[in-house]
Amino acid sequence: MSTFLVWTALGFYGLAIASSLPSVIRRRERLTSTTLAAVGAGLSSHLVALVLATASRNRLPFADVGSATSLLAFLVGIAFLASYVKYRIMTLGIFILPLIFVLTLGSLLQGEVDFESAPFRTRWLIVHTSSLFVGYAALFVTFAASLMYLIQEKELKSRKPRAFYYRLPSLEILDDLAFKTLILGLPFVTLGIISGFLWAAQTWEGLWGLDPKIVASVVTWAVYMVIFSARLAGRLHGRRAAILALVGFAALIFTFLGVTYASSVHGYFPTQEGSLEYWGGPRLG
Repeated sequence: MSTFLVWTALGFYGLAIASSLPSVIRRRERLTSTTLAAVGAGLSSHLVALVLATASRNRLPFADVGSATSLLAFLVGIAFLASYVKYRIMTLGIFILPLIFVLTLGSLLQGEVDFESAPFRTRWLIVHTSSLFVGYAALFVTFAASLMYLIQEKELKSRKPRAFYYRLPSLEILDDLAFKTLILGLPFVTLGIISGFLWAAQTWEGLWGLDPKIVASVVTWAVYMVIFSARLAGRLHGRRAAILALVGFAALIFTFLGVTYASSVHGYFPTQEGSLEYWGGPRLG
């Protein structure tokens, strides 16, 4: 049932993308009610699917790549809707909605792993993963705003601005959106990393701190921390801040997906008994 509802959500996300295209072509200032309704219906269907998956497994849906990607897609959708309500940037949907669609489709193609494992119900791990996903969702919007900033800046510098120039908001608005979503997302990522270290110190043995995914997570956090600190101090803004935000987003995607299967403590698979076993790590469950 939950899988069917995620497919339904995917259909609504696709409808939202299709219905937003005329708004871009006709240079409308706002998304149409059809687009917003499709996004709302998709998020509602997605939420019910996540609730059902949580209830059926008695754990939050983030213990495998498929369910984790589905949860992230939902949270990015919430971040998009909240950002649109605040800033009314019509073109934000063109950059965010396809990402939501791809993440949702990827989660369906990946599938979910059904297992029982006590560590995925522990308090610290729930805080760790939930915080990271909320932070990542906000940083997806930071990425979109930064990308739009670079596109608009290029249009402004050209002698013959093209169509996008008339469809994107001012650089000031895009810079403000990028900075505020960074301010929102970074504390959650920080909390996620700290709680992850606390949980790992109590659970794992050996040199778990050198695991590729942990190292990549710290590097990603450091990139965003540099951006935040420099912007707060007034030493970084505009184009350079946008470029660094794209670098941070590339690191985020690599951390979330790129090193999952290379990790000795974050790469996992179900055993024949249905419990969770970590590659190269102790059996937990």
